[in-house]
This record gives sequence, C-alpha cells and structure tokens, in this order.
Amino acid sequence: MSSNYVIKLTALGPRVRGLRARYLSKDKLNALILAQTIDDAVNVLKGTEYGEVLERLGKIIDEAQVTNEVRSHVIRSISSLASSVPSPASTVLKSYLMRFELENVKVIAKSLVRGLEGGGSIEGLVNVTIEEELGRRHVLAAMMSVRDVEDLRNKLMEIQHPAGSALDSFLKISKQYPQYNVMLIDTLIDKAFIEYLMRLARIDYSVNKFIKELVDFYNLNVILRGRLWGVSQELINELAIRSGAVFSTAVKIYGESPTRILEEVASVFPSVDQLIKVAGSSDLRLLVQYLGPFSYRFAKDLEESMISLFTEFSPGAALAAVHFKFVESDLVIALLNAFLEGIPRDFVVKLYGPVI
Repeated sequence: MSSNYVIKLTALGPRVRGLRARYLSKDKLNALILAQTIDDAVNVLKGTEYGEVLERLGKIIDEAQVTNEVRSHVIRSISSLASSVPSPASTVLKSYLMRFELENVKVIAKSLVRGLEGGGSIEGLVNVTIEEELGRRHVLAAMMSVRDVEDLRNKLMEIQHPAGSALDSFLKISKQYPQYNVMLIDTLIDKAFIEYLMRLARIDYSVNKFIKELVDFYNLNVILRGRLWGVSQELINELAIRSGAVFSTAVKIYGESPTRILEEVASVFPSVDQLIKVAGSSDLRLLVQYLGPFSYRFAKDLEESMISLFTEFSPGAALAAVHFKFVESDLVIALLNAFLEGIPRDFVVKLYGPVI
C-alpha cells in the first residue's frame, strides 16, 4: 500500500515533510510554557514561523489580534500545501480548511448569544483570510449581516452550509438547556466539521482511519464532559456522533459510574489511558480539565501513527499533519493569550506542561 502512495502521490511526501519540519520542538514548547512574560514568549518563538508572524504583528494588543494573525498564517500554509499536491490529497486538505470557516461561525454565533463584550465588533473577531483562500467572501458577507442566531441559521441553511444544521440543533436544544449555550455552540459546530470530513472517508483507507480516530476523540470529549456536568443521556445522543467504538461502548453504560465508563472506553480507545496519565488521576473533574490541553498530545500521537502506518505520501497522513499543525497553532495562541488574560503562570505550567 505504501509503495502505491509513493507512485501515485510522489509530490505529496516532500511537502508533508516540509510541513513537519516546521513543527515546534519539545524544547521550544517547554520554554514557551515556562516563559514569565509575553516578551519572553516572543523571544522563545524567534526563528520559528510563529516568530515571523509575531514580528510582522508588532506590539501585541489583544487576544483577537493574536488569534487571527496566527490562524491566518496556518490557513495560508495549509492552502498552499493543498494547491501544490495531486488529488485525492488536494481534495482532503482543501476540505480541512472548512474548519476555519466554521470557527468564524462559532465566533459570530457566540457573540450573538451573549452580546459583544467590551464594546467590540464582530468584524474584529472573524478571520477574513479563510474566505479569501476559499473564495467564499459571499459567505462571510451573509453571516455578517444577521440579526440573531435564528437569522444566522436561516442564512446558512439557504446556502447549504455545514453549520446550518448545527445551529438548527442548537436552537432546539438551547430552549431546554440555556445554561449550556456557549458549550452547545462549540460542540455542535465541532460536530458539524467532523461530519463534513466524514464524507471523505471513502476516498482512501488512510483518510478513513484518520477520521475514525477523530470521531472517537470527539465522542470521548462529549461523554466525559456530559458525565461531569450531569447532562442527560438524551442530550448526549444529540451531541455525539453516532458511530465509532467510543460511542457504541459508552452510550450503553452512560448512566453507570465514571470509573466503569473509563474502564470500558479505555478498552476500545487507548488514548483514555494517556489522558489519565497526563491528568495524573482518573478523577473525572481533572480529566475534563485536561481534555483541552490533551488534544495536543492526542493530535501528535495520531500524526506520528498515521505517518508510521501510511507514510508521508498518503492523503490520510497529510490530513493528520495539517490537523496537528492546527492544534499546535491553537496551543501557541492559548499560551500567548494567557498573558493577556492574566492567567497565573503556575496554572499554565501545571495545565500544559504534562501534554508536551
């Protein structure tokens, strides 16, 4: 199988290797986590592609600025890779870019739900680069002119956007669970993205393998958070993607003890054991606290596994590589913005140190 990839997708391997060569090293990430000031953090990133982004940015003013500039760089990097390789790799990589458009939907929907904070504007929160790369400025224009979430839902459903059905589900569910509004938007739009990728599963076995792992990790998040927050099984069934080993195992025993759920899910999804190791405990509250940071470790392990199984010439491994790049960039954004948010550095070290 690997030899077939080399023959059919000769141009893909070197380009994926180029992307992987730009990953931040463990030493760089540890230094970034331990940085005491934002200037220290910027110095750590000098000589890396993130350092170049920050140099162009100049003085760091706010979180939206950092988020947009770093994401814009990653969007261009993935778009460039997608346009320089043959199909089916180009197809799956271009499809991954939809993640960034869905992030724009998240920002707009959450702003409409809770109101803009600090007198800001939606324009300052959305990322325009993704629409330029996708050639979909009309989508952004439609989203920016909405009055409320219902109007946003209607506009997106009119153009058959993946987020349309997600917001439709949100409007139905939020009436019963208004206390979870922001969490519901994040979760349902993440679900929409993975379901959007699932349509690619038949393209290639390596792509199918990557998507299955992503589905299981998403469902693990839904199950553990839901169990901690006392969410009903009915809501879990709405939020989960109804496929994969984690869903089929956990849904049967959702009402049982967290210990039993963890044991059963770990038997079909070994990443659970890794999460427990990172958290240093099987306490449900700690596990949920570490789920976000753990996504970095999960994405890194998955990328390495996909490369090992299918080589850098496979579309699934390329997809895993750009996914890891997205997760890495989100980690950089979180660590930089922690300074702006005033999060105590010892807490940052405790939360992110174990995942590196």
